[in-house]
Amino acid sequence: MQQIYKSRALLCAGALLAFGTAVAFAQDTTQTRRPTSTKRIPISKEGQGAGELAPRRVDTVTVYKTDTLRLEAAPAVHDTVQVTNTVTRVDTVTLTPPPRPVRLPNGLYFGLAGGVSAPNGALFTPNSAGPSAQAQLGWQGAKQLIGIRGDVNWTKPGEDSRFAGLQADPDILNFNADVKLQLPFLTHTFGRTHRFGIYGIGGYTHTMFKNLPMRIDAPNNGLAFSQGSGDWQHENGWNAGGGLSLGWGRTELFLESRVLAFDPSNAPQSRQIPFMFGMNWF
Repeated sequence: MQQIYKSRALLCAGALLAFGTAVAFAQDTTQTRRPTSTKRIPISKEGQGAGELAPRRVDTVTVYKTDTLRLEAAPAVHDTVQVTNTVTRVDTVTLTPPPRPVRLPNGLYFGLAGGVSAPNGALFTPNSAGPSAQAQLGWQGAKQLIGIRGDVNWTKPGEDSRFAGLQADPDILNFNADVKLQLPFLTHTFGRTHRFGIYGIGGYTHTMFKNLPMRIDAPNNGLAFSQGSGDWQHENGWNAGGGLSLGWGRTELFLESRVLAFDPSNAPQSRQIPFMFGMNWF
């Protein structure tokens, strides 16, 4: 019985050997047989005895994997919203500055004037109108009602053709000391920067004259004329008149007329009426 089992085992081993040989042969026919070496290569390591196996070598392979994720940027979207909202607002505010204080003249002033003087009274018949000039000095403020003024007036009467024989180049000088009354009416007729004035003037006059012909008293109301002396003669008298003025800043224009009179002892009253245009400076 034991023999039978050994025979079967040998048969099975032989069959397996035959099958393995056939498979190996088939592989050799399809593939090129690689040369093999029958020589044994000893493996040893320094420091170890023969026959000792070298320690196992571990090769570490590190695999780096880079995943690149590329994100494509979305196209830029430009939303353009243009809002036009134009509001035009004009605020017109006119601010009226406070009026500047007007600087008014005050105190001392002086001035010059010129014009023409007409004879009257005892001077009327033998004389005619002639040129006149004047210089004045005074004291008065723009808002003062009363002021004072002194002036010197010079006149050269003209010749009358009927009495040319009596003429001898006469001259008259009048020295006047006056009170000036300025009326507070119509002051701003020409605006705030100009000051309009109406005034009256009058006072004492001392008259000097030479070579002045005049009509003298004659018996029975007759007419007689004196030729006049070449020497200066003196008479006391008076003057009265008025004028208009227009001032701005420290300057004043004026236009005035008055009567300058004296009473000779042997003649009717002698009068001069000058019409003067002048300027004062404060």
